[in-house]
Amino acid sequence: MNTTYVAQLVHEERAGRLLAEADADRLARTARRATRRAKRPAVRSAWVIRHLPGRHAV
Repeated sequence: MNTTYVAQLVHEERAGRLLAEADADRLARTARRATRRAKRPAVRSAWVIRHLPGRHAV
């Protein structure tokens, strides 16, 4: 086998692994953020209603 070809295969395999790792990290971050949000009380919805355009603050 040609050494350039083997190097390219190794490079592509490593790049694929790094992309998969990055995707997994992103997914884990999103899941952590979602669990943090779920723990908080739903106060933000009241804030949104009070601050909608055309409404007076309560």
